[in-house]
This record gives sequence, structure tokens and C-alpha cells, in this order.
Amino acid sequence: MTISASAPLPELIGRYRVERIVGRGAMGVIYQATDPVIGRTVAIKLIRADILDGEDRADFVARFQREAQAAGRCVHPNIVAIYDFSMHDGNPFLVMEFVKGDSLGQVLRQRGKLPPQEAVAVTLQVLAALGGAHAVGVVHRDVKPANILLLPDSRVKMTDFGIARFDNSDLTRHGTMIGTLSYMSPEQCMGEEVDARSDLFSAASVLYEMLSGSRAFTGGSSAELTYRLINENPPDIAGLADGLQAVLRRALAKVPAQRFSSTLEMAEALRATRVVPDTDLTIVAPAVRTTGRISTAETERAERALAEYLGPIAKVLVKRALRSAETPAVLWDTLASHIERQSHRAAFLRQRGR
Repeated sequence: MTISASAPLPELIGRYRVERIVGRGAMGVIYQATDPVIGRTVAIKLIRADILDGEDRADFVARFQREAQAAGRCVHPNIVAIYDFSMHDGNPFLVMEFVKGDSLGQVLRQRGKLPPQEAVAVTLQVLAALGGAHAVGVVHRDVKPANILLLPDSRVKMTDFGIARFDNSDLTRHGTMIGTLSYMSPEQCMGEEVDARSDLFSAASVLYEMLSGSRAFTGGSSAELTYRLINENPPDIAGLADGLQAVLRRALAKVPAQRFSSTLEMAEALRATRVVPDTDLTIVAPAVRTTGRISTAETERAERALAEYLGPIAKVLVKRALRSAETPAVLWDTLASHIERQSHRAAFLRQRGR
């Protein structure tokens, strides 16, 4: 089966009854369809037959199936859910949650830019989605406005994990540049290994565009754009609050170690700007795993003690530490590692014995 602009609408894809075309992309066509078994509206992404011809067929099928595997692992309110993966007339397809809304790319083309409060609110939900993916070892690798969906009720959902990299996956090899160039991190642009901090760079590039109305990195050619991504910093945004500008500078640092270490740390920095009131934030963070051996009272005591040295970020650090700490001693030792001065670390640890 060949999928072209003039091809008739298929009646069925697998068991799903096709209603209409809702989008076309480089990899294929997206349909709105109905699952007749449970009466649910779904979106179906069917890969194009013409790009499956020849030697690249196996690679594209593997990448497409990986999208289902990656997104299937990323169960989160801010990520478009994947329901099924199968083949139709020799072509792979995904069955996904049907989301009513526009992409951020469409919104930016219509409005130019967004008010800071709206841009930060969108970014916080993007970070929540990425945090959910990173928690299960998935790096998105293609964070861009087209993959960020804005729902009418102000919720945000991320989609298209088709080039996401699994930990320990050999489908994306070192030295291979995959993604959308304007939003790539420098290390991704050079085909180097990437981790979660690469997604943070891309998310910051999207935030920059929402705030300024222009892409952070542009060029007249791929070579010029690549050079700027690797060597140049985008100009500061005129009139932008110092706190927001500082977040952008750090997240867009060329060296990954100079960026925020996680989505939670970047989100905390954005919240600290007070651009979006706390009461307006509905962010779902990755679930915290505990063993039940550390009491709530112990956790709260450690958080209060750590806050004396690190401030509000203490709450986030405690949540992160609880994912692996199985005893109070391990919890306190883990938290102490975040305190720079030795005398302060010792004073913090002494509070455990009070």
C-alpha cells in the first residue's frame, strides 16, 4: 500500500475504523479513528510506504516500533498515551491517545510569542513530561514546538518519541545526528552521546522562542546553524526579567555540566522567578519510590535541616533521594553530598542526632 496525498481514505487500519486525516509528517499520515471494541476515539500514525522502500526499510520499522516502546514506558499525564502497535498491509502503525488541541508550533505561528506567565506555565508542563520520560531511562531527543500539544483546558501533552533513545539501545549509535537542528543541543548536533540535559537545552530553546517570538538559533544554511549552536549564545531577550534570563542562560549552556542537572532543578528555578503564581501550577512530578523504612517525620526533619543551607531546593532534593535511600542514614548522607562547604555538611549531619 502506498500512502500519498491522492490516496483514498482507508476504511480500516487494523481493527480501527478510520474517520479522517488530521495531519501529515515526514514519516507518514495521522488519522482520527475509532476503536470499535471499546468505542474510543484514537489517533493512528501510519508510516509512509515510499520511505520504507529499499535498504532503509528495516531501520524505519525498528525506529517506528521504538516509538511505541519508548512512549509506552512513559506513562504520564503530560505525555500522549500509546495504546497499540501493529502492521497494516506491510506498514507499521501506532494507535495513540487522540488529543484535541493545537501544537505549540501552530500557536506561535499565529501569535508570534506568548506572555511570560503563559510561556513558563507551558514549559513547566513540558519539564514534567520530560521528567517522567527521564525517570524510566528515555531521552526524547526531539523537543520542539511541533511536538508540544496545547489543550483547550491549558494542559500540555508531549508527543513523538520516534527518535527517543533508550538506555542501552543500539538503534541510535554514537556519531549519528538525529533530531530537529534548530532545537538540538551542541552535543547532539555534533553526534555525541546525549543524556537528559540535552532535552533541557532543547526545552530552553523552545522557551526562548515562546518569550521572544524568534528561534534561539538560526542560520542561512545547516552549516551556519550548526556553527551557531556549537559556538554562539543567543542574544538576551529585551525587557525580560533577570530571573528568567538567568534560567535561559544556564539551560542553554554549551557544556552539559553547566546546565541544570534535571527537569526538577530547572522547574524549581522557573518557579523561583515567581512569573507563575504557585496556585496556578498543576505539575505532576515523577512518582517518588520509598521503601517504607524512612518515616514521614524523619523525611520532614531532613528537609528542614537541608533548607537551612540550600533553601527551597531542599524539598526537591529530598524527594529525589527517597527514590534510592533505604535507611535514614543513607538519606542524610545523600543529602549532605549537596552541601558544598565541609563545615556545613558536618553541621547538617549533626542535626540527625538531635
